[in-house]
Amino acid sequence: MNEGLADDPPRLRARLLIAVLLTGVAAGLGGMLLGMLLHAVQHLAYGYSLDRIVSHESFLEGVEAADGTRRLLVLIVCGCVAGTGWWLIYRYGRPLVSVTEAVQDPAARMPAKTTLAHATLQIVTVALGSPLGREVAPREVGALAASR
Repeated sequence: MNEGLADDPPRLRARLLIAVLLTGVAAGLGGMLLGMLLHAVQHLAYGYSLDRIVSHESFLEGVEAADGTRRLLVLIVCGCVAGTGWWLIYRYGRPLVSVTEAVQDPAARMPAKTTLAHATLQIVTVALGSPLGREVAPREVGALAASR
């Protein structure tokens, strides 16, 4: 069935173009949703601009407006969420496959549920004040979409 594809470069190019476009759309939507989740958790945790996810108020302004007790409690919750979340992922999830591994070895498939849980947990903990970077989560979601 695929024999005709090997001899038809225009058809292969069209399929590649469609795959690239769909991957870009999926990665963009995933990144947008993760960004909205980040803002929603920040606003809820620190109690600022609760009527909208995207506002004129910056994260720094929102955190500075929160009282010290709230900030301390949010960081305690962050530690509990991070510790419990990553324990659950590594205890019950399938082994994570990094973006680099997935690119280098096409046979290494990223486990969808575990990867999405890992990316979501990264975003939630960053929103709560974790000093971890938030750059990996959108990359993981984009790579997961590309691998499907």
